[in-house]
Parts: sequence; structure tokens; C-alpha cells
Amino acid sequence: MNPISNEMIAELEALLGGNKVLKGDAIGADFAHDELPGGKFCAPALVCEAASTEDVAAVLTICNREAVPVTVRGAGTGLVGGSVPVCGGVVLSLAKMNAILELDSEKKTARVQPGVLLETLKAEAAAKGLYYPPDPGEKTATIGGNAATNAGGPSAVKYGVTRDYVRGATVVLPTGEVLQLGGATGKDNSGYRLLPLVLGSEGTLGVITELTLRLVEKPKTDVSLILPFLDGESCVNAALRILQEGMEPVALEYMDTDLVEFAGKATGNPVFPVEMDGERVGASLLLTLEGKDDELDSKMEAVAELAEELECLDILVVDTPTLKRDVWGAHDAFHTAVEGAAKSADELNMAVPAAELAGYVEYLKEIGEEKGIGVYAYGHVGDGGLHAYFCSDQSRDAFEPVMAELAELAYAKCRAVGGAVSSEHGIGYAKKAFLRASAGEAGYALMGRIKRAFDPKGILNPGKVV
Repeated sequence: MNPISNEMIAELEALLGGNKVLKGDAIGADFAHDELPGGKFCAPALVCEAASTEDVAAVLTICNREAVPVTVRGAGTGLVGGSVPVCGGVVLSLAKMNAILELDSEKKTARVQPGVLLETLKAEAAAKGLYYPPDPGEKTATIGGNAATNAGGPSAVKYGVTRDYVRGATVVLPTGEVLQLGGATGKDNSGYRLLPLVLGSEGTLGVITELTLRLVEKPKTDVSLILPFLDGESCVNAALRILQEGMEPVALEYMDTDLVEFAGKATGNPVFPVEMDGERVGASLLLTLEGKDDELDSKMEAVAELAEELECLDILVVDTPTLKRDVWGAHDAFHTAVEGAAKSADELNMAVPAAELAGYVEYLKEIGEEKGIGVYAYGHVGDGGLHAYFCSDQSRDAFEPVMAELAELAYAKCRAVGGAVSSEHGIGYAKKAFLRASAGEAGYALMGRIKRAFDPKGILNPGKVV
């Protein structure tokens, strides 16, 4: 990779405008990191703020010509270092490309720029009686970032993940060439499917500058239920039965009691049960059902019958706007609550088969306890996604080598039970070694060849994924 010359800076300023090219003290510290705990701090030489597809194409054309690295950035809320400029160079910020270009109620589609926030799109869709289902925990992430990481969330058990809602995209290749991928047609067997390949590629293959998204009808009515159990295995078994019985939960969340207790103490607002009738709860299910009133009633009755059969300790109904806000707010705040309460903390995200979930969580607790580290976990039972927090009162310097050892053990065990090293956070730079071990040398090498086909000079988000 080459350094940035004064001539290149002048060329970029002439194309974008001097106020859109930040350098020196004008580059804020936020451009040097994301939300990965203890992550690298890597300052770029320049920040270019794009306002259009043409801006993106111009920046990439120049950087490719000069062999200067480019790291694409939205809101910077990632947890694996995916938007951190580890090789310096240029940060290409899409944050100001934040317009909802069209929201068509008849076609049930939205055409958006990548800098639109998830919460903004959801609110605009809801105002028209529509619903954008992907629901990752960080609502201030950008839609472009969600697409680049194929973000999921609790609702994936019924509705799927971001990739399932992208009909089309405008993508700029590292060479500056512009592709129109996907489109309005429902079926397309015309050659290799490039759009699904770009989605989830974490900004290493191309830069998404526009998305056409599928929307659905807004759900009529919904209710959430909390089902506490004496142990994790009973909790997971109940979740599997709920899926097998065809109840179609929107969300089906496994919550270890150690986590809900820790988070409740941290926030001063305990929401989920820790004890029932004098006995400690082992784990709880948080599920959401939706439909018309009569459909909901029958589904709730079926859950109640099943819960009794599976020795659920109780059923707590979450059916008012206030209760829903409090319960799901507490659930979505697990990350910030744990991170704020622990002196040193890290989060591992992986996917494990649902039947292995309870045993895997116990394994994580055991290896953590051996090192004096607390482990707190919750997961999306429907798709196997798991979030495990490792917390310590140690200093960051003392914690990091221990955490590195625990991560090796955790991901090795994940592979052994048939899991995957990432369910929704992506790979970034933090998980490259684990991806290589998981994919195998042949698979990892193939990913590298795909990367070189899209990006021959390797300028786009270098140091990530492969």
C-alpha cells in the first residue's frame, strides 16, 4: 500500500469539496475505532465524506489507481473491528448518505441510502402501516452496515435476516466501477448471484451505496411471554418443542439467569425472574407471538399446555405497551449493562445448534470459572445465535491474555459441536484466525481468491475477513 500524496489530497478535495475531506486534527477519534472492547485504535490519514454513488466511485477510482487502502464506515457500531482502518489510508464515510429515497406502500418496498439508521427506517415504515423485520440490537446502526454484515437479531427465527429483505443494491467495486445488482423481479437465475455474495462481505468486496428493501404488512397484535425454568436444558427443550409444534414465534430468546441477574443489578431495574417460589431459576425463555386476537389466544393456550408438560415454573405475560417496552428494553440493554458494570469485559458471538446451546453455555461458564472470569449468556434459540459476555475485575492488560485463551477454547468447542464462529457480528479483524480454522484451508483460500477477483489490488477494507 502506498502513502497519500499531497497531489492525491488536492484531487480528492477538488472532486468532493474541501469540507468533505478531513485531515489532521479535523479527523475525530471516532474514526479510529468501533465498539470492540479493547480494540485497536488506528487513525486514518484522510476521511472522505461521500454524498452520492458518484462520490464513492470517484474516491475508489483514485485510491485504486494510487494503491491506497480504503475502509468504509457507517455508524461504527460494530463489535469485531470491521470499520477500523487497520492499514491507515482513507476512511470513506457514508454516514451523510442518509436519505430514504422512496417508500412505496403499494409495492411494499423502500429505497434507501446506506447511512439511514435502522431505527429511522423502522419508524418511517411503521408510519405507513408497514414493517421492516430485521431487528439487530443496535438500533442506531446504519442500514448499509446491517447489509454489509447481514445483521440478524431476535426476529430472525420467524422473519429471517437482512439478506432476506434486500431486493436490489447499487454497489461500487474497488476499481470505481458501478454495479446494479438484483432488482424488482422475484426470480433471477441469470448467472452467478453476486448480490448475496456482497451482502455480509463486510465492505471487503464492494461499497453499497443504495438498497432496495422488501417490507411486510405491520403485524396486527403481539404478546410476549417469559417462561422461567430450573435449568438451561429444560429451557432449551421447551424452545425446541415450541418450534416443533408450529407456533411460529417471532422471537425465541434463551436467557441465562446469571446474565439477567448481573444486568438487573447493573441497571438497578431487574425485570426478569431470578427466583420462583424460593428456587433459583436456571434460565428463562422470552418469546413473542403475533397474529389476530383469536390466533394469539389459541397460541397462548398451546404454550401454556406445553409449558406445564415441560415443567415451566410459571408464565409471565407481557401484553401492555409499558411492559413490552420495559422487558425488551432490558433485553436489548444486556450489552451496555454488562460492559458498564464490569471493569474488563469482552463479548463472543457464535452460532451453535439449538440442541447444544445449554451444554455449550455450561462449558463456557466452566472454562471461565477456571480462570476467575464470569460468563453471562443469552441466545436466539431459533437460529442458534449466542452472545456470551466474559467479565472480570482485572485490569484490561491482565484480562486480555486470559480472554485470548478463553476465546480459543470457546471457538474450538463451537466448531466441535457443529457451530459457526459468527452468527451476526461478522469477522472483521478480530475473528480472522477463528474463521480460518472454521472454514478450513481450502475454504479460506477460496474466500481469498474471491476477494482478489473483486479487489485485485487489495485496497478495500484490508486486514478484514481474509
